[in-house]
Amino acid sequence: MARHCIGIDLGGTFIKFCLLDADRRAGGVFQLPTPTDRVPDGVIERMVEGGRRVLAEAGLKAADVLGVGIGAPGPLGISAGVVRDMPNLPGFRNVPLRDRVAAGLGLRAVLENDANAAALGEYLCGVGRSGGDMVLLTLGTGVGSGIIINGKILHGVHEMGAELGHVIVEPGGESCGCGQRGCLERYASATYLAQYAARQVRQGRKSSLEGILKAKDALNARDVNEARKAGDALAAEVWDRAAYYLAIACVDICRAFDPERIVLAGGMTQAGEDLLRPVQEHFRRLHWSITEPMTRIVISELGNDAGVIGAAGVAWQALT
Repeated sequence: MARHCIGIDLGGTFIKFCLLDADRRAGGVFQLPTPTDRVPDGVIERMVEGGRRVLAEAGLKAADVLGVGIGAPGPLGISAGVVRDMPNLPGFRNVPLRDRVAAGLGLRAVLENDANAAALGEYLCGVGRSGGDMVLLTLGTGVGSGIIINGKILHGVHEMGAELGHVIVEPGGESCGCGQRGCLERYASATYLAQYAARQVRQGRKSSLEGILKAKDALNARDVNEARKAGDALAAEVWDRAAYYLAIACVDICRAFDPERIVLAGGMTQAGEDLLRPVQEHFRRLHWSITEPMTRIVISELGNDAGVIGAAGVAWQALT
């Protein structure tokens, strides 16, 4: 029996690859640049190239591999294996990505949303490997999510479930790119946190961030956290505000799913306890009073490798 699956995680800047064996051991992780000048054909060719390199470096043949799992941003037609659209890679519209990669590698393939794949990666090989239902929130350019119930990814009837970045945490709030107002993504993503801080400075709020903003004409989440740690009052307010909205979402997740754990992943989690502590504090304060909080909020263990490992895990689950 084939003892390995290949994982491919498609991103706007890099494509990551790995090999996962039947004992949930991941190895051979590497990445190749995404050829944004040739979309979609050049991107698919690069994915096939990377898949062949995985086999070559591991000394494997196609017969040794059960199949390929592909994680990609959406929206997707998961069961059809089709990318409906991909905002960060214009040209990926109604592309049968699963079947084209499968044909190029001569292997069966499965397509999955990248955040769902990351959630499964953490569940199988990371902080969730001890079991129990789990929800993952990725905090980066936006807020992605994945929900694992009874060891399986929750997709929803229309394959559009687990879009927790677009739960409404501020009714009537700021407009989101999805067309709603007040989405979690607009209040707690790394991108929005930095944009909000910059806007406050430009509106005249006093802050040490002013010098950074003048030098770079932009801020990032790390700038805000470093200023917060140095005693900047505005930075502390902005950082705590994002943690507050994340905690609201975590309370809502508990009411809907009652998971064993909520996992925070993505670029913002590089802040570690600086992020986790205020989220947990707000969570405890906002949580209902009829019982103590039982769901744990934790930081991802796999970091940026969760998506590619989970993509391979998707193939294991779907093809066995």
